[in-house]
Amino acid sequence: MGSLKYVVFNTEIGEVALIWDGDNDVIKQVILPDESGKYNYSKNNFSGVLLEENLSDYIMSIIEGIKDVVRGVEVNFNDVELDFSDLTDFQQKVLEKQLEIPYQHVVTYKMLAHLIGKDKSARPVANALASNPFPLIIPCHRTVRADWHVGGYNGTSDGSVKKFLLERENVQFDKDVVKKRYRLTYDNLRPSMSVL
Repeated sequence: MGSLKYVVFNTEIGEVALIWDGDNDVIKQVILPDESGKYNYSKNNFSGVLLEENLSDYIMSIIEGIKDVVRGVEVNFNDVELDFSDLTDFQQKVLEKQLEIPYQHVVTYKMLAHLIGKDKSARPVANALASNPFPLIIPCHRTVRADWHVGGYNGTSDGSVKKFLLERENVQFDKDVVKKRYRLTYDNLRPSMSVL
């Protein structure tokens, strides 16, 4: 691993930090703001990270993509390399499957567990998403509680940012419950999402 770089930038939800390997531009972590809207340094998983001011076009495109996600724009991060090396196999499976949840649609933790072939693992799936090191790039805001309420986000019980992101995607709610037209069901999951 080379020298780790980071940058902090403003979004509509507050200051977001991006950490990457300075040698190969592999993304190590995205850090969301705390309740005050400031960069939450306590969530930094790495030591010795250097502030980078001269950003490559590639890193700038990721930053713009993250800002677009917050604005509610559908973004494809397929060309972004994420470092999964510190994650368990289970966490990797959850995050990889989460990438398949389409824009403007929502699933439950139980459904996501089913999609990875672990039907009785809704709670561990929720925990894996709560510790997602790449929020906004991996859209964990598209997975909610079994009762279709938003639930927590980014390891907190506060779901206000999650609801904000979903509303930006034009997902609608009825008394904090995702409306049916935005819910994926076991019957309408895309074929590419089926467990092999």
